[in-house]
Amino acid sequence: MHSICKDRGRFSMKLLFKFLPVFALTMLFAPSVYAQYGSMHGKVTDRDGKPVAGAVVVLENLITERGQLMVRERLEAKTNRNGEFSQSGIYQGQYRVTLLQNGKPIMQRGADVGDAIFVGNGLDVAVNFDLKNAPAAPPPAPDAAAAAGGGDREADRARAEAEKKAAEETRNAFNAGIAAMKANNYEEAIKNFTLAAEKDPKQHVIFAQLGMAYLNTKKYEDSAAAFQKAIEIKADEPAYHTNLSLALANAGKIEEANQSVEKLIALNPSAAGTAYYNLGAVLSNRGKFKDAADAFKKSTEADPNKADAYYQLGIAYFGQAETIPQAVPMLEKYLQLDPNGKWANEAKQLIEASKAQAPTGFKSERVLEQEKKAAEQKQKQKSKN
Repeated sequence: MHSICKDRGRFSMKLLFKFLPVFALTMLFAPSVYAQYGSMHGKVTDRDGKPVAGAVVVLENLITERGQLMVRERLEAKTNRNGEFSQSGIYQGQYRVTLLQNGKPIMQRGADVGDAIFVGNGLDVAVNFDLKNAPAAPPPAPDAAAAAGGGDREADRARAEAEKKAAEETRNAFNAGIAAMKANNYEEAIKNFTLAAEKDPKQHVIFAQLGMAYLNTKKYEDSAAAFQKAIEIKADEPAYHTNLSLALANAGKIEEANQSVEKLIALNPSAAGTAYYNLGAVLSNRGKFKDAADAFKKSTEADPNKADAYYQLGIAYFGQAETIPQAVPMLEKYLQLDPNGKWANEAKQLIEASKAQAPTGFKSERVLEQEKKAAEQKQKQKSKN
């Protein structure tokens, strides 16, 4: 006669097939963090209406956190010979835009959230500065060669035009990529984001969007490479580490995926529960139950009240013969935390079926015998007293 331990694998598969519709419903979606972006352009003119070259324009993405106004990201753009600036791939949200002269602000738009400039997803917002409306102060100096009246003016003009053209091509390619993403045309998005990256390889948001497009086409190696490039440029963006971990996990690079999650947690400790849950979701869907269980367990440790993580941990435990005894307690914990949760009925059915199949809790014959002897010994001791 086989011990219950030896039949665990057979039981696990039997239960999986019996509740196949249930497991189909619990197929997890590990959400990638999809940041939304727009772009901004404008022109700076002096008091006589002439373009100002070499002016510095600062873009600050404003957010309110714990009642305080904070700057999420600060970007700088410089005007070309025609007084024009352009910055693509900026976060959707509220912006304060400042024109600097000698490092000091001389004009500003959107001083606070109340009148800040809003950049919407996929929108290209125009912000112009006319210095005749500025306080009495000289305009920002043009580039050194022009100020000195020297240099090759034709060469300067050609360079300025080339810079303007490159900026416009970058912005157009990026915006075309965003439009393609919205239309779920991911191959077209990849083509446009790749073009934008070639035109301006210093903008992290372009590589991040390229990574998203590859992720949606299940080109996980390419997706990971794009997110790694974005991180090289901006290492402190948690979303990039989140998406990199999902791309790596889908590519089967589990150790690297865990490392990426650890870097994310270092940046944002409060994200640990969700980060490990998402990693577990990817691994579970790939049938890697042991690795998925490890991730879900870390999720419960980081966030002991994350009910769904206990349910998925139980499911992952059912996927391995040696961890089946640990499955039911996880499902019971899930029901304790969320009695009416979206998987409550499934959890109850699985618990009931498990106990009916193995009322002893999947204990081996040896353990059952030890428990029997211990109970008999306890009864004898009780009788003597």
